[in-house]
Amino acid sequence: MSDPLAELNRLQERDLELDHIREDQSRIPEELGQARVHTKALENQLGGLQDQLREVRMAYHKADLELQDLKGKYAKAKQAQSQAQSTKEQTQYGEQMRQLEDRIEEIEGNDKKKIVGEIMPLMEQMDALEKQIEGLKASLEEARTRLDHLEAANQQRVDDLEATHQSKKAARDQLAAIIPAPVVKEYESIRKARKGTGLAKMAKTSNGYRCTACNVQLPMHVAQQIHQANKVVRCPSCGRILWKGE
Repeated sequence: MSDPLAELNRLQERDLELDHIREDQSRIPEELGQARVHTKALENQLGGLQDQLREVRMAYHKADLELQDLKGKYAKAKQAQSQAQSTKEQTQYGEQMRQLEDRIEEIEGNDKKKIVGEIMPLMEQMDALEKQIEGLKASLEEARTRLDHLEAANQQRVDDLEATHQSKKAARDQLAAIIPAPVVKEYESIRKARKGTGLAKMAKTSNGYRCTACNVQLPMHVAQQIHQANKVVRCPSCGRILWKGE
């Protein structure tokens, strides 16, 4: 007659193997993890550059609109000056035109006066950002292609492990079926609470016996009950089912 706890030990070995497969499934390969981080960093960098470009474009369009408005006002002031009836009016329009010219130069620039202006730096920033974005998009496309390849390879790995898990799980369940159901139920409850093992072997020491799971010395009467093997005995310390071994 087979020992139910010996079978339970074999069941635990299979459960631990199944646990290992699940852990392996959840593990992210280092290369894939690095590719995800790299791709995300490129996406964030691209988003930041695109935000910068939008802000610069808005500043450019704002300056350009103001420039066109100033030039329109300058043209009107110049026309009004030419139609002025008095020297005073001509002087007033002349002062208005001078102020408009100053602001126009601040925006448009003046090479002769070595005034850079606001428009040109904004155009240069837009050009530089557009080139950076173009290059970054190419890098991101390459990174995404590589990431897709790694994701597909990892999914295949996970699927293969799942097939292995299902096969081993079926064999495990067949083994569990030959062990008394109350023993299996108690073992599974302990294993769940202990996150891994529900059965522990009892080991002989120089002055008695100990539980190999928690390493606590066992009372002699507990050791005797385990040797008699007429009922399920649990470790007084960790609560695992104790087995005398084969």
